[in-house]
Amino acid sequence: MDSSLVSSHKWKQYLKPHVYKPFIIIHVFNIMQIVCGTNLFIFYAVDIISGLKTDGSLDSELVTNLTSIVRVVFMVVSCVILVWFGRRTICVSSGLGSGIAAVLIGTSVYMQTIHTWIIIGLVLLYVAFNTYGYFVMPPAMIGEILPSKIRCVGGAYIFTMNDIGMFFAAQTFHSVVGAVGTHGLFWIFGVSSLLCSLFLYLMLPETKGRSLVQIEEYFLQPNVLWLTRKKCQNIRNTVI
Repeated sequence: MDSSLVSSHKWKQYLKPHVYKPFIIIHVFNIMQIVCGTNLFIFYAVDIISGLKTDGSLDSELVTNLTSIVRVVFMVVSCVILVWFGRRTICVSSGLGSGIAAVLIGTSVYMQTIHTWIIIGLVLLYVAFNTYGYFVMPPAMIGEILPSKIRCVGGAYIFTMNDIGMFFAAQTFHSVVGAVGTHGLFWIFGVSSLLCSLFLYLMLPETKGRSLVQIEEYFLQPNVLWLTRKKCQNIRNTVI
């Protein structure tokens, strides 16, 4: 067979709905979680927490250590709840919780009317919610929803683009904080988390308890939104 035909056949497989639909979903999830602050908070925890000071009673190193402990604990929690709860529930609740907490942090710091340790409690809440879903789930979802034919190539591309995105986010971090302040940074984290949660609520299928074949069959359906899956199934069954 002509090598050009083989190459064309390989590229055409990426245009099939059960390939590009999950690829887009997980790719967007990975990129959006950068703006949600998942890894940026780890890289710049001391700088971010130092910017939260509303009085002289805040020990930045202590709070940074507390956030690290919370992150480790909720990574373990994530391993447990994966057995009991669906992926959609975990991802959406993670975004809602961390988003609301981040918006409250930004507002509290901006108004400077809330006691420092209440803000620190909100920071720990943000880290907890962000960790068990947005920190853990993107890599796991690559193995669950990407079809086996493109999992290696697709996963490598997604991780590469994620690293490139993280590089630019890290390079511009101090400039962004200088422009919008720590409160503005948390507003960005919060709004991004809420938008990502909305995207996942609309687009991410439930994969818990489903085989890889069943997941591929779902993406072969004409629906785009998870909420319209039953309607599309009924139409398809009626036509058949």
